[in-house]
Parts: sequence; C-alpha cells; structure tokens
Amino acid sequence: VCCAMAAAPGVRVRRRTSRFPRMQMHGRAGREAADGTEKRTCDIRLRVRAEYCHHDAALQESVFSNKPDPLERQLERFSQAVATLKSRDLGAIICDIKFSALTYLDAFWRDYLNGSLLEALKGVFITDSLKQAVGHEAIRLLVNVDEDDYEAGRRRLLGNASPSAAA
Repeated sequence: VCCAMAAAPGVRVRRRTSRFPRMQMHGRAGREAADGTEKRTCDIRLRVRAEYCHHDAALQESVFSNKPDPLERQLERFSQAVATLKSRDLGAIICDIKFSALTYLDAFWRDYLNGSLLEALKGVFITDSLKQAVGHEAIRLLVNVDEDDYEAGRRRLLGNASPSAAA
C-alpha cells in the first residue's frame, strides 16, 4: 500500500493524478437554501478496489519461456506476467459522493484517514460470493480519495457557512 501521509492500513492518500478527471463542483443548478441563497455542493470521488494480496504462486505457475535468446525469453516472460496479472484483476468501483454540508464532508474525510471507512466498506465489497470466487487466496480492499478533491470541496462548502462559522 502506497501512503503519502500517515493513514490506516489499506488507505491511500494521494494528490491529484491525471488518470481521472477533476472533481465536479456543483452549485449553479443546485438547491436554494431556506433563506433564498444558493446552496453549494461538491462531489468527492471515492475509488474502491479489490485485489489479491499475493501473486507469486500464480506467476510461478504461468510464466515460462524456453526461447534460447535471452532478450526474447525475457520479453515472452514479461508478456506472460502482464497477461496473468490482468487476468487476476478483481475490478474497481468509482463513486461520486455529493456533499452539501461541511460537517459531513469533514466526518467522511476523518473516517477515511482513520480507516473506519475502509472497515465499513469491507463488509459491503468483500462478499461471500467474492470470497468463493477467489478461493483460498487472500484479498484486500484499497480505498482512495484524493486529498486535493477534499480540500477543494471543503473550500467550496465553506461558502455555505455563515461568515461567523467560516472564521
């Protein structure tokens, strides 16, 4: 597990990558607050991925080459290893969660950092059918929320707070 800052096991905190689009900020077409002002919202992207803990045995069983040329042998073994790892991909789910209250966003982020969110999601994603499909192999759940998304969402939702609460 790659950690950019201290976090619970299985929780990765990372800065924005170009692999996924930026978080969408809503507010224009959003709901009006009771006082008639525009209520801002933000979407935070949650990525949940299940993966095998160990790949050694599967790679040892499926990667072999008897080509005489060392370079060709290495390329064939690499190609087989890539194919084996791709075939073992358990998939990922990406959720965009809409927040309109800063307290809920902060509680979500706290639960993410301390591992409570990961533990709660294990019961949802690591089902009996998934356990049956992978057999006796150990699997783990990885949960990711970009810190940049959280910070941008927090700044956006501060606009919903009263001037005294934002200070």
